[in-house]
Amino acid sequence: MARQAERLPSIDSFHPSNQHQHQQRSRLLQHESQRPQLPPPPTVHHSRPPPQGNTNQDIQQQFSSTTISTDGTRQPSYWKGFQDRRASVSFPYDIESQRPTNNPVGLGEIKTFEWDEESIDQYYTLIHPTFPLLPHSKARLRQRLAAASITVREALLEALYAAVRSNPSCPPSSIPANPRRACELCVASQFEAQDPRSSTATSLLYLQTTILMALEADNHSPATTRSGTSGMPKAAWVGSAVGLAYAMKLHCNRTVDRYTHSDPDSDEKLGRRAWWVLVVLDRWHAISTSSPLFIPDSNVVLLPEDQTLIGLTPWHLVRLSCILGHLSEAFTTADEIVSAASLNPYISRLLRGELERFRESVEVVWGSLSLLHVAYYHVKLLVLRHNSASEPRQLLEPALRMATMLDHSSMPITPLNHHFAALALITLVDLGEVEETRLEARRGVGMIDEAIRKRRGLATREDSKGWDRVIKEVIGRRIEGHTGYATTTQQTEGLRHLAELAIGETREQGRKERRIDSGMLMRLGYLGTLGEGGR
Repeated sequence: MARQAERLPSIDSFHPSNQHQHQQRSRLLQHESQRPQLPPPPTVHHSRPPPQGNTNQDIQQQFSSTTISTDGTRQPSYWKGFQDRRASVSFPYDIESQRPTNNPVGLGEIKTFEWDEESIDQYYTLIHPTFPLLPHSKARLRQRLAAASITVREALLEALYAAVRSNPSCPPSSIPANPRRACELCVASQFEAQDPRSSTATSLLYLQTTILMALEADNHSPATTRSGTSGMPKAAWVGSAVGLAYAMKLHCNRTVDRYTHSDPDSDEKLGRRAWWVLVVLDRWHAISTSSPLFIPDSNVVLLPEDQTLIGLTPWHLVRLSCILGHLSEAFTTADEIVSAASLNPYISRLLRGELERFRESVEVVWGSLSLLHVAYYHVKLLVLRHNSASEPRQLLEPALRMATMLDHSSMPITPLNHHFAALALITLVDLGEVEETRLEARRGVGMIDEAIRKRRGLATREDSKGWDRVIKEVIGRRIEGHTGYATTTQQTEGLRHLAELAIGETREQGRKERRIDSGMLMRLGYLGTLGEGGR
């Protein structure tokens, strides 16, 4: 108890009578404070162990000491060792600063990162004239990618490479398309903390990545889709892109003065172009697979200023795609309504009238716009097939026109060419079973076969697993099963024609003319019908 009394003074000791003891304690504390301060211990390095005998207070001082980083933030001294180790690692996409800024990055400030020049050139040749999704020049594209984070940049480049390399018209590359990596990077980029100042530019890059993945998925045939080796279907990518576009309010961009900026690749103009690309993709996907639209007509308001913004051919393609959307809605309504609509001449008359007004507006530029020319006959053929009263001869004319244009050397390769070939082929195959149109229809199938073999409007590769392979297989089965199908020369066509006349084809004589059944076309779409073997 005596030792406790010495260590813990009683309350009575604080009485004024004990003032002398308080003065002694005050002098002791003053003496302690006047002791010279020891210098801080040296920084501990990983190459040698800390000196023995350090007290807890010494260790606290070591970890509480801070250093100033290059960006002005305070970092603990032990962070330097990690920074030194990080500096020894090579990051292929690193640029001078990963922090986004309000000012655009100048071309001279961009540090080189991995860039497949050949694939980028193929994008601007195969995709951009039809779907002007990215900046109009490679320099502006490189500038935007340099200002983005590593994950976002890699995601867009991988999606671009996948969309280009999966196209059968693209020359074989030593590095195959990797849509799985593009999909993984696309998802990972959404979990990065983005600077609010660059959120619009980053969202645009992500939207462009998603649309490129939709184009890549559209190149796959049903066989690869069913096997699960091609990733998500096109509908999933289109739906995701439309949802993001709605979140970015791109469907509300109807103010003309927002697009008067002189920069053709500003955020507002890139967003507007991406929106119209989505409108076109949505309608062609819906009609080709007999699926509902993601974007209703109420959100599709095409302005005259959009012609300058997206270009003449894409602008007319949007107009034609709107007619395609009206037709798609008639295809995908309830079964009983479809039956009534297909027999209703007024609906077909309205669709044909709308299509003819489009033709009158673009007929003056027919010769220079081959894409619009074949697209017009594509929609016209669909309108005719929607009407069950259409005669086989009425269907033959647009189908033959499409086959002829696909076999012409002036026909450009576009992301929509397999749509044209698929609809023309299944229609010509059906017409080949009708006596009245058999010879002309088989000649048209021969032209499509010729276009594929000579890589004109349709291209193919030996390793291709896309729609070009499906088209070749359908044509091969038809030619093998029916010797009357046309070949590459008119001389052979004439010989086969004479042979058919000599034989007489007695099994076809007396057969009544029948109309073409479009039931499967309405249920599955023309790509779905082609995937089932053409019937």
